[in-house]
Amino acid sequence: MCNCMNEMGGKIKKHISQQVPAGGEIIDYETDWDNKMLSLEDGKSYVMLNYKLAYRAKKKSGEMAKNITRLSNCVKMSYCPFCGVKYD
Repeated sequence: MCNCMNEMGGKIKKHISQQVPAGGEIIDYETDWDNKMLSLEDGKSYVMLNYKLAYRAKKKSGEMAKNITRLSNCVKMSYCPFCGVKYD
C-alpha cells in the first residue's frame, strides 16, 4: 500500500500553515483528511467519498416541510486517488 495520503497531507499542511497568522496555533487533532477511514480488519487508512443528499419532506397537509433533512453515505475507494495504486 502506498504512503500518498501521509505524504500529500504533509505537503498540504505545510502549504496551508503559511496562511496561519503570526502567533496562531495549529490544532493537530483537528488537522487531517476528512473522510479518512481506519479499517479495523487490517489497521490501514482508506479514503472515503461522501455522497450527500438533502430533501424537504411533504407534510400531511400536502405542503412542503420547512426543515431540510440531510442524508449521506460514504463509499470506500479501491484505488489511491493520488497515484492509482490498488488498495489491498
